[in-house]
Amino acid sequence: QAGRELFLVLLAGGHMSCVSCCCLKIEESETADEWMLRPNTLEPSLFQRLCLCQCSEEERRPSGILLVPEISGLAGVTLQLGDHATAGSLQTLKWTTYDQTKRTATMQVFGGFGGAAGTGQWTEPPNSLHWMFLMNLGRCGNYTYRFTFSEDFRYSDIDIQCNPLPLCCICIPCIPAWCTVPRCCVSYDMRQTSDSKDGSTWDRYSSKCGGEKEFTYKLVQVFTENGDEGEQFKELATAPKQVMITL
Repeated sequence: QAGRELFLVLLAGGHMSCVSCCCLKIEESETADEWMLRPNTLEPSLFQRLCLCQCSEEERRPSGILLVPEISGLAGVTLQLGDHATAGSLQTLKWTTYDQTKRTATMQVFGGFGGAAGTGQWTEPPNSLHWMFLMNLGRCGNYTYRFTFSEDFRYSDIDIQCNPLPLCCICIPCIPAWCTVPRCCVSYDMRQTSDSKDGSTWDRYSSKCGGEKEFTYKLVQVFTENGDEGEQFKELATAPKQVMITL
């Protein structure tokens, strides 16, 4: 029994070292308001410095989403509530690039080259080598979500944009996200629930290979844009105690 406990301790320590080497960071989910909503990014990692030319903290600039009452709740910290693969992930759209005319919000999910400061605004499970690889691959390819809202802001299509060249072992991070994944391959959308008036609760739907869209999870606000407890703060208890972010 003692040998097994020692093995688990060493394994956990090795995993944490691996996370650090991959230029990711483990944070406590209960303090997400402190590091996800802070006005500057965290001190950049070696990866961010050498590959993406960011050598100091970057100022985060609030997006125009805060100025749209119907979706201002997305500028807080939201939680993916469900039983899907990334259940418990946290994210914010407070730092996206918002085009008021087109009603589109664009965010580099894990950060990337150029654009708005993007690291530390989307979390994934901390105990997954799979996500350690994908988060760094994502920022090398400027993996981006583009949210296109309806006129009444009750619905939004979510398009995936990226530079797919890293998948072919051509890693040039300064190439922007020039490719939009066709909706016939992967299609995401979110629909504001009937009891939500400020964008604090959404139903997320997904489909693959042209299939019928199915309910995937519920997106709920756990912290407001000011870091106060949101209406669904109690659901934060369903998130992993620790989460992983890029920096």
